[in-house]
Amino acid sequence: MSAESSKTGCFFPFRTYSQWLDPDTADALLDYAIENEAHFNPGTVLYRGVSKTDPNIRNVIRTRKLGSFRALLTDRVQEIKPELERAFGIKPFTLGQIETELVAYGDGAHFSRHIDTLVVANQAPTARVLTLVYYFHRRPAGFMGGALRFYALRGSQVQDVAPDHNVLAAFPSIAPHSVERVDCPSGQFADSRFAALIWVHSQ
Repeated sequence: MSAESSKTGCFFPFRTYSQWLDPDTADALLDYAIENEAHFNPGTVLYRGVSKTDPNIRNVIRTRKLGSFRALLTDRVQEIKPELERAFGIKPFTLGQIETELVAYGDGAHFSRHIDTLVVANQAPTARVLTLVYYFHRRPAGFMGGALRFYALRGSQVQDVAPDHNVLAAFPSIAPHSVERVDCPSGQFADSRFAALIWVHSQ
């Protein structure tokens, strides 16, 4: 497993890890996702405190069912939490909830610019501190596009992370980002841009 950090500048920091899982485990997770297609449902967004589907903003299908892979992923995240705190300049925090989700981006899927630390009027903000996205897919890939795009805090610069197989991207949940449009010519679920989403909360 090798790690790479973001460029310096007016971006929130992020970090990528290649070969984050051993190859057999990565392939097993892909098989699991494909076999559980029936459990995937349209993704939602939070709008004025209400969760709803809006494919103009978030066009994706997802499931919270990760089976035995949930424990595996959360254990790996806890192992690298101290490293991410140092890399991002985050004060060490007490681990709270860890949310997990599998997502599949098919033809035309995307997620507009947003942040993962949601703020709702008259409510405390969510305690999400770290966001981690683990990519996996068929090889060769049956899709094009789908980059994870980060936005500069000033100006119009962007930085893209390609959704390559067996790569993990990690960043502070407050960082503005999007998922660029996916093109999947076959239209088959198995050719989707798959990812495991992990949100680490503080207590």
